Amino acid sequence: MNKQGMDRSVLIACPDSRPPAYQAAVGLGRAGLLGSFLTATYYDPAGRMARLARKLAPRRFERAERFLLRRHDEEIPGRLVRSVPSYDLALRVESRLGSRWPAARRALARARTDRFDARLARTIASLRPDLLLAFSDVASTHALAACRSRGIPSVLSMVHGDVREECQVLEREAERAPEFLPIYLGDTQLDSAELRWLHDRRLREIELADRIVVPSTHIAETIIRHGTPRERVRVIPYAADCRRFRPAAKRSPGSECTFLFAGGVSQRKGIGYLLEAWRKVRRPGWKLQLLGSLPRALGPIRSYLDEVELLGQVAHAEMPARMAAADVFVFPSLFEGSAVVTYEALACGLPLVVTPQAGSVVRHGKEGLLVPAGDVAALAAAIERLGLDFALRSQMGQAARARALEFDWPRYQQALVEVIGELIDPEVDGTRIGAVNAQSRCIEVGV
Repeated sequence: MNKQGMDRSVLIACPDSRPPAYQAAVGLGRAGLLGSFLTATYYDPAGRMARLARKLAPRRFERAERFLLRRHDEEIPGRLVRSVPSYDLALRVESRLGSRWPAARRALARARTDRFDARLARTIASLRPDLLLAFSDVASTHALAACRSRGIPSVLSMVHGDVREECQVLEREAERAPEFLPIYLGDTQLDSAELRWLHDRRLREIELADRIVVPSTHIAETIIRHGTPRERVRVIPYAADCRRFRPAAKRSPGSECTFLFAGGVSQRKGIGYLLEAWRKVRRPGWKLQLLGSLPRALGPIRSYLDEVELLGQVAHAEMPARMAAADVFVFPSLFEGSAVVTYEALACGLPLVVTPQAGSVVRHGKEGLLVPAGDVAALAAAIERLGLDFALRSQMGQAARARALEFDWPRYQQALVEVIGELIDPEVDGTRIGAVNAQSRCIEVGV
C-alpha cells in the first residue's frame, strides 16, 4: 500500500529501541502511514552533531557509533522522530541507585514514565494523528485518555505477558524456589510496590486501548480469559532478520552437542530450572553456554557456574555467528512477551526447547520441544532427547529455518498495517491495503 492508498497519519510511541517498534515504524513508513515516532534517544548519522563529532574525533566516534547505530534505522526518517533523551538519562541514574536507595529509584522511575506519557499526550494534542500505536508502559495515564477525549483510535502493542499471570508466577516461585527469587529480574531488585504500580498501569492500558496487539497466542488466551473481549485482541508474532541469522555449515554426527541460552540470566527466564536440569543430564562432549550478563549478586547460581560456559554479553553484530555455532537453543522462560531470540534461533536452524510462556512460534515435535514452565524433569528429558538424537536435531533444525522464513518482519509489518486499517478506515478493502498471503495475516485466537 502506498500513500495514495490510505492518506492517514499514525503516531508511534516507544522509548526504547526494541525491534518490533522500529519495524512498526519502517512498515508504516512504507505504507505511507507514519506521521511521527516518539522515542527516547534516536541517532541520526547525517545529523549536525554526528557530522561534528566525526570531524573532531573520528576514531573515538567510530567506536561510539557502533552502539549508537542500535538507535537508528535507515528507513525511519530523522525528520519524523521526536526524541525524549531525558528518559534514557533517568534510566542510567536509576541503575546507579540500585538497591541502596529503593525509594529514590522508585520515584525516579515513576517520574520518568509519567513524563514520557505526558509528553506523548501533548504530542497527540498538537499533531492530532489519525491513530496512536503505543508500546507497553508509556500511555496509560495521559496519552490513552487524550485519545479517548479526542476520538482518536488507539492500538496497544503489548510486549510483555499478562500481569495477572506474573503475579501467579511470583507466588509460585516464592513457594517452590525462594532462593532464586532475589534474581527474578537479574540485577533489578524485586520491588513489590513498584511492581504493583507498573501492573496497575498495564491493566489500564488494556482497558483503554481500542485494539490490543499481542505477540503470542499464550498472551491472547490469558487476557481473554481475564475478561478482555476477543474482538479487541490480535495476535501478531515477531520475527528475525533471516538475512543476518542463518544456519552454519552442516554438522556431522558425533558425541558433542552445544546447548545455548541467550538473554538476561535471571529466574524470570527460568535460569534456576535450566541449571538444575543441566546438572542432571550433562555428559562428556556436551556443553551449556549462557549468553548474557550475570547478576552482580550471583546468589544460588554460583555453585552451578563451573558446569557451564559463560559467554557474557556479546555485541549485536556477533550474535548470528554465536547462535549458529550452537546445536540446540534452550529458553525455559517463566514469563515473557515473545522473545525475539527464539525467532533468531529458528532462523539459525536450531531446534528449540522452550516453554509456552516464552511466546515462541515453535510447534511441539516439529521445530522443537515444548515443556511446562518450572518443570525440571521435563526440561531435562527434552535436553537429553535432543542431545542424544542427531537425526532428530537435524530434522527439527531444517524445520526451524523454514518456520523462521514464515515469520519475517515484512509479514509483521503488513499484519500491523491491517489492524490499523480496521480502525482508521473501516471501509478500506484488501486491494487498498495490499495483497497479503495467509502467512502474513494475524493468527486467529482460539481459546
